[in-house]
Amino acid sequence: MKLRPLFILLLFVVSTAILTWIYYSATHPRRHEVEIPWRETIADLDACCRRKHVKSTQYDHFAGIAEQESRGQVARLFRAMALSERLQEQNCREAIRQLGGSYLPPTRIIVFHGNTDGNLERSIAYELRTARECKCNEIDRAIARNNRYAARLLTWSSSVDMRHTVLMHRCLGCDETDEEWSYLVCPRCGNIFVSNYCEPYCPFCLTSGQQFVRFE
Repeated sequence: MKLRPLFILLLFVVSTAILTWIYYSATHPRRHEVEIPWRETIADLDACCRRKHVKSTQYDHFAGIAEQESRGQVARLFRAMALSERLQEQNCREAIRQLGGSYLPPTRIIVFHGNTDGNLERSIAYELRTARECKCNEIDRAIARNNRYAARLLTWSSSVDMRHTVLMHRCLGCDETDEEWSYLVCPRCGNIFVSNYCEPYCPFCLTSGQQFVRFE
């Protein structure tokens, strides 16, 4: 009998604690459910990372095809672009980490098996399509959030992709007896240069040209 009041009191305390927790949970969403300022930017960086990962895999594969077809000029370009894409993926992945997110690369990538000119055309079309669909919007959203760090990385990504498109256009249907170009890649931002027109430093990130990775 003496235990009954104590049991009732304990039940009351537990019930009060549960009701208090329910009320607090309803009025104070958990931290990860709160609107994080960088949530949208992290999602854009994640999408950029995934594009870069897929393209680096494709470009390495396309380089192998070009080598089999004795298209050394195109193979060098694809190898250089593959490195460029990996460097940009690393930059965006680090940005995601700095902003409190996490990134997992795609686990399944479908590669194409066309000839070299077909692979160039496919890659050019993809770059033009994604440029229209998402890249400018990603940069605009980062700027709207006042996240200049992410905006800079996304701008680098978009600008380098434009360079890739121009270089692939030049290689489309090129004759291997033409003047051979070697390519240089900035190890920090992934910017790509034709060696004949290389600058003493990267205009994007000011990395010294002496550190550029050469493909020749």
